[in-house]
Amino acid sequence: MTERFQDQGDGTVRDETTGLMWQESYAYGETGNYMTWYEAEKYVAGLNRNRLGGFADWRLPNRLEMQSLYLLGHTFESRGRTFKIHIDPMFEFGYGSCFWTWREWLSGALSFSFDQATLRWYPKGSPSATVRAVRENFNPALLLKTFSGSN
Repeated sequence: MTERFQDQGDGTVRDETTGLMWQESYAYGETGNYMTWYEAEKYVAGLNRNRLGGFADWRLPNRLEMQSLYLLGHTFESRGRTFKIHIDPMFEFGYGSCFWTWREWLSGALSFSFDQATLRWYPKGSPSATVRAVRENFNPALLLKTFSGSN
């Protein structure tokens, strides 16, 4: 059986279940800070300029794409404490469990938290989340097929 997440060796991780390609690291791990949604957009533009993994079509994930990374049973240790951060250890994780999605409305943008599996709206100008970029298209039916055991 193939592992769900495959390290591509170029700073990216392929999700064999959804077909998505994810950034292996994330903005908080690189900067040590949360960022605004506007800064998140600029961060992703920088990944595209630098052609992470050889690609220039990186973007913020949608809600379902981000939630597809949520896995029960994984913990994370930081600063002498154990946190429940529900993401595969294949992904780099240091601190900062809240991630921006592309979903915006008026002056707010939607985020997803890997510690409590919650969706939250924050002001776009508030440094409230971080970024893990994604590329390619997601088909939610693939997850249903996987969990139903169908081929």
